[in-house]
Parts: sequence; structure tokens; C-alpha cells
Amino acid sequence: MATFRDAEQAGWSERASRYDEIFGPVAAQAIGAILDGLEDVTGRAVLDICCGTGELSAALAGRGARITGIDFVPAMVERAAAKVAEGSFAAGDAEALDLPDDIFDAAVCAFGLLHMAEPDRAIAEAARVLKPGGRYAYTTWLPPAKGGDLFVIAGNAIKEFGTTKVDLPPAPPVFRFADPAEAESALSAAGFRDIAFGEHEAVWRGETGQDVIDLIYEGIVRTPMMIEAQTPDAREAIKARIVEASEAMRRDGVIAMRWPYALVTATLA
Repeated sequence: MATFRDAEQAGWSERASRYDEIFGPVAAQAIGAILDGLEDVTGRAVLDICCGTGELSAALAGRGARITGIDFVPAMVERAAAKVAEGSFAAGDAEALDLPDDIFDAAVCAFGLLHMAEPDRAIAEAARVLKPGGRYAYTTWLPPAKGGDLFVIAGNAIKEFGTTKVDLPPAPPVFRFADPAEAESALSAAGFRDIAFGEHEAVWRGETGQDVIDLIYEGIVRTPMMIEAQTPDAREAIKARIVEASEAMRRDGVIAMRWPYALVTATLA
């Protein structure tokens, strides 16, 4: 069986060409909050960990930062490099950065920790490459109880027609770093202080319930893996229930789903 990392890397490689169209607009809604959390980046060396297709890197460069971006999907890196010509981008491992110590003024990881097999190592690596006093920020999705509509709809459909006990690679808890206590513990262990935890909300909008299925299958990795691991009958019933529940959310011709997220910032001691 493939490892969790293998599955994530393969999934995002398949989605790279349509990421900006399908899911990018949701994640991009966090950029303003991230920029505010990093404070002034003018002339600063900033590392964009899990840079994806480079939307955040482009925004940071627009604020005057000197950008280095890494991602474990080469196709994502190519798109980021095309957007930010003045940046330096490479395929790389966030859990083992091929970078010297103490060279960045700030580092950011936007919605990346939940895709890592060993996220604590990634936080420690971010601390290693930051200068003393350097700023670190990450974003991560909040759990269904905080209002994540798609997580609720998909989770309920899987419980109703399928099972969560499927043959998938062992994975770390998806919402671990959305817990303030876990954030405090992990960041403190890596040498960070002045840890701040804030909650924000992005919104996805689509026209039909089928658009939600497309979002799941072309913009996310873990959830479609769970659905595809079901029996054929359960799989189709789950999809049908997701479409039905999504259509029930239609207001004024639009289906709007909340994507609440946490922004966590800290300073290296």
C-alpha cells in the first residue's frame, strides 16, 4: 500500500492543472489574513512552505518580500515560478528542508500541515531556517463543529451509506493543528513564542450539487479517497446524498459553503 505521503503527493499532482480554477479561490481568501499576521515583509526573505501554485507567494512579492517557495509537487512549483518570476522555487520536502539554518525573516505554511505525514518535523524545520525573532504563520481548516459545511455534508453521507473503516494509508489527524492547545504545544516545542490563534472564514460558491462533487474530486485529496474506498453501491449513494444536501443549501440560485479556518502566528525565540 502507498504511504500517506505517497497518496497525498499523487493526489495533488493529479490536481495541479486545475487547482487555481477548482479550489484555489477558496484558499486564496486567507491571503489577506496571512499577510496581516506576518506584519511588514518589505525587503524580507520569506519562505513559502507548501507554496502550491504560488498565489500567496505572488501576494507576498507584491508586498516587497523576497520569496523562496517549496512544494512536494513539481507541477505546482512550475506554476508558482511562472507567477512570481522574481522568486526562487523548487520541489522540496517540508519535513527535511534542503536549506541552511537562520536565513529567513519569515516563513508561512498555508493549509499545508494537514497534508504532511510528520507535521511536527515541518514546524521544527521552519524554526531551523528562520532567524531569531523570525515570524511564522500557518493556516488550517477548522473542524466540522466550527461550521465547515462540506466536511459536515460529506461526513454525514459517508456515515449514512458507508464506513470510515476503509483500507487507506494511516494518516495523521486532519484537524490537529486547528486545536489551540495542540498549536501551542507543537510551536512551543519548536522554540516559538508569542503564539496567537485566530479564526476566520472563507466561502465556496457553486451553481449545482454536481459542482460540489467536482470540488471534492478535483480540489481535495482525502475525502475522495474515502469515498472511492467504499463499495460501488455505497459510493453512488454517498455522492447522491452529497448532491441532495448541497442543493438544499441553495439560496438565490447559488450554493454557498463555509470553509472556516484557523490562522496561527508565532515568533521564533
